[in-house]
Amino acid sequence: MKKIIILFCICMNTKVATQVATFSHADSLLAKGRYRLALTELKSIDTLQNISNYKIGAIYTAIDAPKKAIEFYKKSLSFKKDLKAAISLAKAYQKTKQYLKAIKIYEQIREEDPENLLVSYQLGKLYFATNNLKEARKTFKLLSQKDRQNPNYHYQLGLIAARKFDGNGMLDNFLRAYKADQTHIKSVYQLAKTFAQLRKRDSSRIFTDIGLQLDSLHINLNKLKINEHFRNKRYKEAITKLQLLDTLYSSDLYVKKMLGRSYFNIDSLVLAEKNFKTATTLDKEDFKIDLYLGHIYKSRKKYRKAMLSYFRATSKGKKSRDEEYYSLGMLYLEMKQPKSAVAMFDRALRESSKKYQAFYQKALTYDSHYKDKKKAYDLYDEYILRFEEKDKDISLFVKNRMKELKKELFFKGEKVE
Repeated sequence: MKKIIILFCICMNTKVATQVATFSHADSLLAKGRYRLALTELKSIDTLQNISNYKIGAIYTAIDAPKKAIEFYKKSLSFKKDLKAAISLAKAYQKTKQYLKAIKIYEQIREEDPENLLVSYQLGKLYFATNNLKEARKTFKLLSQKDRQNPNYHYQLGLIAARKFDGNGMLDNFLRAYKADQTHIKSVYQLAKTFAQLRKRDSSRIFTDIGLQLDSLHINLNKLKINEHFRNKRYKEAITKLQLLDTLYSSDLYVKKMLGRSYFNIDSLVLAEKNFKTATTLDKEDFKIDLYLGHIYKSRKKYRKAMLSYFRATSKGKKSRDEEYYSLGMLYLEMKQPKSAVAMFDRALRESSKKYQAFYQKALTYDSHYKDKKKAYDLYDEYILRFEEKDKDISLFVKNRMKELKKELFFKGEKVE
């Protein structure tokens, strides 16, 4: 009996040694990209199955098959508890958006080893992804106390503050991340963007420039810089940056629209039209693109195309379409159709009662095209009551015109208040 046991042990040791050699061969196959052959060899192993199943799971992870990876990581853990396999399983759950299962694994690991900062970091991000902001903040706060020099912990606290609409919390934490690591591009971008949203233009420009020194091709930082150029009417500088982005992101809607708007503002209408037309293929529902195309066609006296573009804009628009109806009104005026123009100005005012330009053009149209000057006078009077502070030049013209009309009406025997 003793001899049988010894013989069995020898056989098992030989088998294990053989299968360890199989692991080594499978690893060499995998290093050469022969993952199918590696899988075949690993699946033939019937001992050390915690290791073989873990390796199979790792191969499926490497070839972006997380669901298959989950299957084999779970098999591995069923044979032997292992930290590396558990973390790999949690990551595979993350990949497949099974966040609660991943959280459960990470929480178990953290309970057993509170000093595992990598696990706590992943857990904090998962709390954030599932909108458990209280636990996410608690986790990253603790991490930032344990390692103050890691910018990612402060950065995550900044994102949590943003989710809570806490502007001061955002800035404080993104600044801490930047101070911890001045090359942390994500924090630099968030600072540039947040200052821009708060209309602190100088601070936004400083961090935008810092970010672009770190990464000159960062698309969102370039967009902030382009917005700055456009806002300051430096259209040619905006175009230079947009052309760079266009070579990298030829299907980016923002790039095409801003190219169109920039060319439009320097009267390069052919290039403006070209970019706006490309933009319409990227977003068929963006009615502002049709508005600009209408402006382009109108400036070229292509009235039919202009009208079609404006009408497309009014039919697509889900937001206030006052500018679109106002543009139609101006087109009708140019086409000498005052009645239709007034109708469009009225539509613009129904979309937005604050559209003072539409009210002014309505009054001016009655004054210029209709005999009833009393109506024009009343409209001018209402304009002053509602919009006097909007545009000093228009208000000055309206007041002077009212004086003239008052005299005309007086000589006709009509009284005005």
